[in-house]
Amino acid sequence: MSYSQHTAWSDPGPFADSLDDLPAHPSELTDCLENFLIHHAAARSLNFGVPDHAETDRNLRTVERLFQTAKDRDNRPFTEHRKLSAYLYGSCHDFTLIAASKFRSQGIEARLRVGFVDYFRKGRWEDHWLCEYRKDGEWQLLDAQLGMRARQGHGIEFDVTNVPRSRFKSGSELWLAIRGGEIDAQTCGLFYAGISGHWFPASNVLKDVATLAGIEPLPWDYWGPAREFSRNQAVSEDAQVQLEQLAHCFVPTPDSPGEASSILDGFEWAKPTRTVLSFVDGGLRERPLI
Repeated sequence: MSYSQHTAWSDPGPFADSLDDLPAHPSELTDCLENFLIHHAAARSLNFGVPDHAETDRNLRTVERLFQTAKDRDNRPFTEHRKLSAYLYGSCHDFTLIAASKFRSQGIEARLRVGFVDYFRKGRWEDHWLCEYRKDGEWQLLDAQLGMRARQGHGIEFDVTNVPRSRFKSGSELWLAIRGGEIDAQTCGLFYAGISGHWFPASNVLKDVATLAGIEPLPWDYWGPAREFSRNQAVSEDAQVQLEQLAHCFVPTPDSPGEASSILDGFEWAKPTRTVLSFVDGGLRERPLI
């Protein structure tokens, strides 16, 4: 298996033509996504909020479900701008998954990366998902959430199709930096939601290694030891050591989903399960992974 092949999550299903409508160039793609997709937290911060009918959008796990929902609201091509009521109200996961799907449809290797960035809040590492894609033999990071309006709103001046490596740390990289005393876990989290501390970056280690193995969960899915992290918002010292051992195996990053899966075979406790504990409707609920 290659990162250029669709996963069960990135496969557009009957909406392959809609995926083809999206621009192929990464910078044009990010701008186009703003025609029909907005982060639910951004909508709230801009004071127009999330419509009641769109509150569950961020729990749509696949490109096929995202596109079906978007088309049900407005059947025009995604290159045409929608009214706010017809938008999808998702998360960074959805921007990233759609971008990866577009790359894969062109035979370009692409993978979801789960980690933290330093460009949303000064002095803070904010939870964020990026799309890593292969260009001219090298891996580059695309922040697919940062279309033109988002770039202006956040004052982003770097090239979002090639995010500087210094501005992003994968789940494994950040965990090793925390364990090494280079980064304070209290500066890492989801700050618009008031979340910080060891438990959140600990959970992201599991999510990032899962995506590298071709399993693409939601940001609020928890399995294995992360079930307890999410309930107790704490990580035992034994679990911290286990995660450190896992993280070391994923830095540097494996070059294929097969290689990542083989590494993960040595850490059965870290493998995603068929059902996961997911934050839905204001509480943790058992949900199918797909």
